[in-house]
Amino acid sequence: MSDPRFAPAYAYVHPVFWPWLWLQLWAIATHQKETGQDFLLNVTRCGFVRIKYVSDVRKPKPKNPYKYEAPAVPAWERPALGSDMPVEFADNAQPLLLSALGNALHAALADLRATCREPAPDTS
Repeated sequence: MSDPRFAPAYAYVHPVFWPWLWLQLWAIATHQKETGQDFLLNVTRCGFVRIKYVSDVRKPKPKNPYKYEAPAVPAWERPALGSDMPVEFADNAQPLLLSALGNALHAALADLRATCREPAPDTS
């Protein structure tokens, strides 16, 4: 067992008693993996391990009840599904919305062009 957590215990115990120490630490580590409990240990020079304190058993993590279900129709195929607009109006509304956006953009660009075409004021 080469767990670095137990290195101070091996350094404290006389090497003659290392097999006995290994057996006890192995049993404690196995129990810790199964239950998830933490222990505060007291180790003697002769390799005896006493458990001073034991933590509570950890509660298992709750399983996530949420499961993602992909929509049957992707949003980019039918944009009306992502809005409050009825499906019947979606086909007619798309060209109307695009043309209104295009007209507004065209008017803004025309105003910008008119502003930029004016001659610069003579400040001399």
